[in-house]
Amino acid sequence: MRHPTGRAVHAATVLATLTLASSAPAQYREYYARGRVLDEQKKPLPDVEITLVDAATSRSFHMKTDQKGEFKFAGLPHAKYEVTFARDGYVTAKDTWKFDAVQERMQKVDVPDVVLVSQAQAQHTEQLKQADAGVKKASEKIRAEDFDGAVALLDPVLAKNPADVNALFYLGLARVGKQQYREASEALARVTELQPTFPGAWLELGICHGKLGENDEALSAYDRNLQLDPASTAALYNSGLLLFDANRVDEALARFEKGIALKPTDPDLLDMAARCYVHQGRFDRAAEHLEKARAATTDPARLAHLDALLAQVKAQIK
Repeated sequence: MRHPTGRAVHAATVLATLTLASSAPAQYREYYARGRVLDEQKKPLPDVEITLVDAATSRSFHMKTDQKGEFKFAGLPHAKYEVTFARDGYVTAKDTWKFDAVQERMQKVDVPDVVLVSQAQAQHTEQLKQADAGVKKASEKIRAEDFDGAVALLDPVLAKNPADVNALFYLGLARVGKQQYREASEALARVTELQPTFPGAWLELGICHGKLGENDEALSAYDRNLQLDPASTAALYNSGLLLFDANRVDEALARFEKGIALKPTDPDLLDMAARCYVHQGRFDRAAEHLEKARAATTDPARLAHLDALLAQVKAQIK
């Protein structure tokens, strides 16, 4: 119901928390909206300037939050309001309040908490988004074997945040692709320092140490990878090769057989396990593994190699 002009003026005096920019002689007072504004840590945020603008008439209402971060708009006319929450040092937040329905009695509305993000935090978030975008593009470059392109994308990301684990990891992969194993190992070692439970970083670090002839360090990295990812057949195979070359045949065989248990038709694991059995003089087992490797191989050169080795093993059985 619309009040007479005199009563409208009296109501405006009583409801001091509401400032009406319009000079209309009469108005509905149908909604009582209250809420609070918080910062990112969910702490009350005082002195936030709140502005409501009636989308239909451009009539506006203003107030600031109190020391508890709270606000109360008492006696709002029905309307659709465009709302802004602003304070220096924070990103302005916007909302829409749809108080369209005419109310015969004052309708209480509890507005959900409004959280304002500091401009510093917003800038940090934007930097993270840009970094993520750069890392994603770099990973695509690596898949396309454009390792220089990947490095060019990752360098500026790391210039802003030298501790970006994903950027460091992909930089390591790009350096491996460029066969720059020392530089790659430095990036990957940094990853393992920042995130010790990243199994992929330990695997790639093992590869780098192996390429550099640092076999003890490589085995240590592979062992750490296997602690985190016991199903890592790559670590089982690579560490098995190092042990085989060091004439630690029994240890190598144990790793190859663990890999075969996980991937029974892997020709590389079967081939190396067969070689271990040959060293042990267990030619029947060697022949069995070579037959399986041959059945899983399609490459003509590899088939020829397996056939020759299998013939030698069978000759020993006879």
